Amino acid sequence: MRERGARQRERTATGRSQAASARDASAQARDLAAIARDQAAAARDLAMAQLEAEDAAPRLGTEGEPVLRVAQQRWRAAQARVQAAEYRTLAAEDRQAAARDREQGARDRLQARADREALAQALKVTETDSLTGARSRAAGLADLNREVERSRRTNCPLTVIYVDVVGLKRRNDTQGHEAGDEMLKRTVLQIAERLRSYDLIIRLGGDEFLCSMSSTRLSEARERFSVIANAMADSHHGDAIRTGYAELTAEETAAELIARADRQLIKAARD
Repeated sequence: MRERGARQRERTATGRSQAASARDASAQARDLAAIARDQAAAARDLAMAQLEAEDAAPRLGTEGEPVLRVAQQRWRAAQARVQAAEYRTLAAEDRQAAARDREQGARDRLQARADREALAQALKVTETDSLTGARSRAAGLADLNREVERSRRTNCPLTVIYVDVVGLKRRNDTQGHEAGDEMLKRTVLQIAERLRSYDLIIRLGGDEFLCSMSSTRLSEARERFSVIANAMADSHHGDAIRTGYAELTAEETAAELIARADRQLIKAARD
């Protein structure tokens, strides 16, 4: 059920991202339209001014000038005034349309930003285990792949810790699943309090977790988780963990690194 919910959230996030991009494109188109309308309005204003300058004051008849010519000049002046008025009207309409385009473009940008914020929140939910707050399996393993690449690039050590929460099934069977859920949450809290903020805590599923510690040797990781196990043992809840360790070697993949830590956990449990 959780996996189906995660897939649905991913689809929703993708849709929101596409909607945000479409809104940005729409806003840009509206801005371009507004600029074009402004330019058209300015052109009409210029044409209007030229018409008025040419025919605002037609010449009166002088000696030797036919009366018909004067009438034609007056008629052209009147026509110019009519055309100038039409230009004014069209220019005003263009400016109003440009203002509306800008307002809608601003609204589109606000909505695009809201879509992206919703996308970020949806991705955060998708990438986080809803019960414990650890990284979800898919997102966490992708993070680990990046950590492996960074470790190779910087030539720094990287250690992963496979963690098994001891007695979860018994807790569920004897005290109920709510008690088991609380046990898992306490375990992740104990680990998170003693790791660095950028160390990974991934819930693989059920009672299994995977942690990674960058720039950390295997011996250091063992010491850190020894402190965590002792703190859990000292609490009144009776929680406990088993751990397996593996330090990244040359050319090893993230999957191979995890498998080694898992095998070390199984071996430690048998011993």
